[in-house]
Amino acid sequence: MFDAVIIGGGPAGASCALWLKMLGFRPCIVERRPVLGGLQNDNPYPNQWIAPVLNRTGLEVAADIHRHVLEHDIVCRLSEAVTALEVVEGGFRVTTAGGEIILARTAVLASGVRPVKGGFTASDGVIIGPGRTMFHAEFEGQSVAILGGGDNAFENYIFVRKRGATRVTIFARTIRARREFLEKVPPADVRIGAYPVAPDVPSVASQRYDRILVFYGWEPYLPYARHLGLAHSSRGFVETSADCETSVPDLYAIGEIAQRMHPCCVTSMADGVVAAKAIQRTLEQDAVARFAERVRRSAPSGDPARAEPPQRLR
Repeated sequence: MFDAVIIGGGPAGASCALWLKMLGFRPCIVERRPVLGGLQNDNPYPNQWIAPVLNRTGLEVAADIHRHVLEHDIVCRLSEAVTALEVVEGGFRVTTAGGEIILARTAVLASGVRPVKGGFTASDGVIIGPGRTMFHAEFEGQSVAILGGGDNAFENYIFVRKRGATRVTIFARTIRARREFLEKVPPADVRIGAYPVAPDVPSVASQRYDRILVFYGWEPYLPYARHLGLAHSSRGFVETSADCETSVPDLYAIGEIAQRMHPCCVTSMADGVVAAKAIQRTLEQDAVARFAERVRRSAPSGDPARAEPPQRLR
């Protein structure tokens, strides 16, 4: 029985586990990848948004996370996908694809997000979401259609242009990108409105392209918890209280799976701290109650310690 089972070993899950360990508890991380670090493992770009980290790529940040967690002797089940999370007496039970059963007093959802596919299938002609595939793709002399109107769509317009693409067009139903990106993309290369897509050709709005890039945003990855009836936001992310607790008692959701604030590596780590401190309060209240009960039971007959505790005046 662990104090907390944390599903996902990205920045949020690793931060939560580290804080719980430092606070004197026994967490267990279950991670489907063979390494910790989450989506930072798919980020070959320098991560310049973390104040104490200088000129290190997402891949290097992920490696640091992995090494830091293991140096603290935190129990990790790597290369283990979670197939079920269940509420049981006294806590939670996690079942992995390998058949392992993990029991814990509390549970933390930190399995992150996945790119929204929009009905498309990744192929040589269709790339879905940012990451290593996008980074290593060839664009020299190619025509490229980008689907989506957010930051990723506009940022990757700039990226493929720098990689030598000869024609790049953004197709968007609405525009949501930051001003700094809007200033770098010519309006003539943006189409707003509905657009039919034929990925097998590939073509968009009856125009042929060498590649189609799909940037429709992100969705929470929760296949193991659909039966729990968690409260969700209108966008499908897990709703939580200020201390990251979900609608299921003692079950927490942190990082991009909850999107309580701007999703990024730093806010995900902050969520991990908030959840760890909330779990600390819960577990220490339980420990105090159990200790007080032991004191009452061990007191001699007639000892005031065996009396019922005084009722708090209201």
